[in-house]
Amino acid sequence: MFRISETRAIAYAPWTPEAPEEASLALIDGDSWEAALELANPANDDFTLVWIGDNPPARARLVVPRPLQWAAVIDGMDELLAAEQRQAAQAGNPGKAHEKELDLDLLSESTALLDLDLDFDSQAPTAPAPLEAPEPLPERAQVLVVDADREARLYLRARLAMAGFLKIDEATTGTEALQLIDTHLYKLVILDLDLPDMEAWQMVKRVEASRPAIAYLILTGSRLSPLDTVRGWFGGARASLRKPLHPGKLKRLLRSVE
Repeated sequence: MFRISETRAIAYAPWTPEAPEEASLALIDGDSWEAALELANPANDDFTLVWIGDNPPARARLVVPRPLQWAAVIDGMDELLAAEQRQAAQAGNPGKAHEKELDLDLLSESTALLDLDLDFDSQAPTAPAPLEAPEPLPERAQVLVVDADREARLYLRARLAMAGFLKIDEATTGTEALQLIDTHLYKLVILDLDLPDMEAWQMVKRVEASRPAIAYLILTGSRLSPLDTVRGWFGGARASLRKPLHPGKLKRLLRSVE
């Protein structure tokens, strides 16, 4: 645990499962795919979100751009929490308006936060306005993720959201995927070749033959071979990625989807 200052009204501490109350604030590093994966979990939707970096999600309450200034992060969180306490008091709920210690859920076991460059000799940073909601990312085309692995789907959902794709459907089998393709319009389909109910290349042919045509098809697989990559290209796939997916390659690929 750590305390920013003995004189500050609010103290912050990393949340642990043994804490007496639930965490209420999440500090997310936008460049961390592990943190983005946790953010995509619906169980974390109630957190007050502080976002570090570019491309913040629409529900972020405070956005701190890089290069990171730790003082700006603390000042912004203090103002954000003070505003929430004032709103609670105005709503007639003084029980939530008193100042208290706040559990801070870092959503990662990484110690990167503790390695910040605390350059207090530089000009004092200006905290971003905590109540100004960031401009929402433009909503992009609908995406279908077909993968039997739940963790893989959550990871892809997180990476898609960071790239601006907010309308995402999921399927765990080829049968489910074909039903969705028959009733929805998709611009991008990410298809894992390890399907439990259908031969993978049969599924690729069905996707390629769908009308209206799906503009972008990305194949994934844990046993993907160079021959599979070539076969996928002839089958209409824009790219083939071997699992575990490389974050940088996936990021560049999603950016190429218009």
